[in-house]
Amino acid sequence: MTPSAGTPHRPDVPAGTGRPIRRWLPTALVALVMSFTVLGGFVVAGALPEPPVRAVPLAGVVTIHPLPGWEVVLREAISIPSTSGVLSAEFAQLTRGSGALDVVAIPGIGGGALELADLHASEVLSSQLERLSVSDRVEEILLRNGLQAVRFGYIGSEPQSGSPIEGSVTVVVSPSGNGVVFDGWAFQGQLELIVEELAVMIDNAEVA
Repeated sequence: MTPSAGTPHRPDVPAGTGRPIRRWLPTALVALVMSFTVLGGFVVAGALPEPPVRAVPLAGVVTIHPLPGWEVVLREAISIPSTSGVLSAEFAQLTRGSGALDVVAIPGIGGGALELADLHASEVLSSQLERLSVSDRVEEILLRNGLQAVRFGYIGSEPQSGSPIEGSVTVVVSPSGNGVVFDGWAFQGQLELIVEELAVMIDNAEVA
């Protein structure tokens, strides 16, 4: 997530709402569609190539490799308030279905991952969500790219709609002093559907 100065608009309705309900089709048409799916669907699906997924570089700090089905819906330069002043950063939001991955890249932040995690929770999440509850448990993990990171979870509610949101934040500060915040979130009950894909994209991120 990003601070309010550059905050992307979160969805304001729970996943699955707003989609038109398809009426029941005549039995014959349903049977025809089912027979096509069984007999030819696998052949067609196998013949269609996966669309190319472009890497997403941010601020010269991190490059994200979105998995198929994920797309970048917002990308912008932002400012993050901190105790030492205002930090310049770049933000991108990737979405798929009901979930999202917010990535914030902060050049030359210095300090450690725990300090950046605390900054994200106290300055960013607290300004975006109501009834915010951040987990007391902060995990120290080793990413596949060899970098040490910290991870914590949170729950809150979207201010306009009151919809409950849950997320998992992973924070990295590279040896060169660049910081990256990965904030994967979804409406409550939906996060577990994308958690594995979030982990893959975070693990495969290239941090300078």
